Amino acid sequence: MNLYKITTYLCFLLLICSCAPFKKVKTPDNTIQLTKDNLHLIDGTYQNNIENPAYSLELFWGSFYTRKEQESVYNLVYKEKEPFLITLKSVSKKRLNVTITVKDSILKSFDIKGRVKNGYFEQRRITYAIPTIFVNKYYSSKFRIGLLNRNTIITDFKKTDIGTVYFFYPFNNSSNNYNIEHKKVTSKE
Repeated sequence: MNLYKITTYLCFLLLICSCAPFKKVKTPDNTIQLTKDNLHLIDGTYQNNIENPAYSLELFWGSFYTRKEQESVYNLVYKEKEPFLITLKSVSKKRLNVTITVKDSILKSFDIKGRVKNGYFEQRRITYAIPTIFVNKYYSSKFRIGLLNRNTIITDFKKTDIGTVYFFYPFNNSSNNYNIEHKKVTSKE
């Protein structure tokens, strides 16, 4: 019975503490509040900030960055210092098309589904849990894009990644990147 209570309390604690909200993030003063009607203002091509690196199996601009994608651009981005270029296009009030380009080669193109909330375009929360005998994992992440008044966009990313391996080794790979600015390269055509 004690094991049942402990497991119940741990699950309850996990649900309470493991969300990835942006409530405590300080918003810069020069932010332009995005709405459903002006979402098109973020359309354009931006250079990815080096503070927002692309790691394999991590969320990168709202999509998981695979090992194959990392290997295909590693030399260009990290050795030859070619930047990631991110092209944003508002498709609808709840969808952005993102194209990631490196040296005139499209790495990937995908849509981010989300909504405008608190002056930002927020991606739907990505959550999954892996409850197995040897590895238990819980992952929750959120990504949002805002607009600054000097031709730049700002991104915030927060993830909660916790679990155990063989019930003995707990891990916590949670992280966050707030207020990362990306400069505009081209204007909307």
